[in-house]
Amino acid sequence: MNGQRPRLGIAFGGGGIRGMAHIGLIEELDKRGVRADMVAGTSIGSCIGALYAAGYKGKFLASLMQNLDLRQIIAIAPSFTGLMDGKNYAEFVRLMTRGRNIEDLDTPLYVVATDLEAGQAEVISEGPIWRAVQASSAIPGVFKPVEFDGRLFVDGCLVDNCPCAVLRRQGADVVIAIDLDNLRGENRVEVNRRSVISVLQRSVDVMGKRNSSAMLADIVLYPMAEYLSSMDVDKAGLALEFGRQEAAAHIDEIMALLEERGIVPHRLLPGE
Repeated sequence: MNGQRPRLGIAFGGGGIRGMAHIGLIEELDKRGVRADMVAGTSIGSCIGALYAAGYKGKFLASLMQNLDLRQIIAIAPSFTGLMDGKNYAEFVRLMTRGRNIEDLDTPLYVVATDLEAGQAEVISEGPIWRAVQASSAIPGVFKPVEFDGRLFVDGCLVDNCPCAVLRRQGADVVIAIDLDNLRGENRVEVNRRSVISVLQRSVDVMGKRNSSAMLADIVLYPMAEYLSSMDVDKAGLALEFGRQEAAAHIDEIMALLEERGIVPHRLLPGE
């Protein structure tokens, strides 16, 4: 550690509307005054990670997500390269982060996207927050790819859907991951074979399960007690509840690990 104090990193995995589950862990850590030193996120995980890195507390995020019109944020606007252009989603992130750049955040943020033409992972750690999140969340065939700096980016689920590797490279001593793709029990999922969207969404889920560095985490949370489609906005509340249940079940284990590694109590923050 070269004399540096131990650092905590959180990896927020991708999974569409299932990402509401991430808020459960944030709430539990907030209750104990613990804040991560760095975060990484893919797809919806990059969105929640960006809001967390921007300083928002779990209680606020839960209230916000429960009162948002999620259908407007992911409104269908067909193009030749996707069912949605992602503009409303990007604008939501831009407004919530006040148009800041990643390097302006107090908490380091690493956003994982896929450089489609190079066929490799891109870890975005500078530039507009909204643009990085939009690129990381551009599910192939669903959202229009994002172009900037002469390159074409799509969802990071193709390369690392639960990005712990980048946190390890950045020196995190403890990494907690939230994996939204693996169910707690049986992982077989019934797919509506007559729905192109259903087949596409499940295909993306399978890619995300196969492309993940979650195994590098010290503790991995698996909040999904049952399969929730990534685009089913009606299940946002259920995803949040699943996240709360999983976080509550593991918070004692997490706190014990943080204390053992010397991250608690010196990372405790003043109460709200």
